[in-house]
Amino acid sequence: MLRYLIDAFSGPAAGFMYALLAVMAFALAVMVERAAMLLRFRADGASVVKRVEDGLRSGTLPALGTTPLEEVVAAGLAQPTAELGWDAMSAAAVEAEDRIRHRIPYLSAVASIATMLGLFGTVYGLIVAFGALGDVAAAQRAAALSEGSSTAMATTAFGLFVAIPALAAHSFLDGQARRLLAAIEAVAGRVHVARKAAERA
Repeated sequence: MLRYLIDAFSGPAAGFMYALLAVMAFALAVMVERAAMLLRFRADGASVVKRVEDGLRSGTLPALGTTPLEEVVAAGLAQPTAELGWDAMSAAAVEAEDRIRHRIPYLSAVASIATMLGLFGTVYGLIVAFGALGDVAAAQRAAALSEGSSTAMATTAFGLFVAIPALAAHSFLDGQARRLLAAIEAVAGRVHVARKAAERA
């Protein structure tokens, strides 16, 4: 099958195949970049909460890193009261969500575009194939039918070859983003409770 798809890059399907190849390259770039970012964005929420609680007891706020979770907590700790801190963390969480989800929706769009390009190529191939049924010589008719059928099958197969991994990557990365956002929300809540307790003490 791989040889069949490679051969399609030099036939009537070449335009569709190169368009799908460009879409696939874009999807791969997004997958690698987002996977690397989500790995870099990971932080130990329990450790962050413990450092904050220790800092509140000692009166010295902890130094935090640059992950979205730590930046949200730092935004809250920069405020003088727990309530103002909660508002600040809520605002920072919106910005963090944008950083975390950035470009992930592109993968869903890639899956749709690749499927549509494959379908477009299929329709074009069928047009070529049926066009061969007109007033042409038998030898030319067989060649046109073969080329049309080949175009239809190759673009359909390659479109799905691009779309399915893109959709799978979107589901996986979106799940990781949701997990990270849930961790940020949980840690922000625990920090807020710790600050209120410290204020009452």
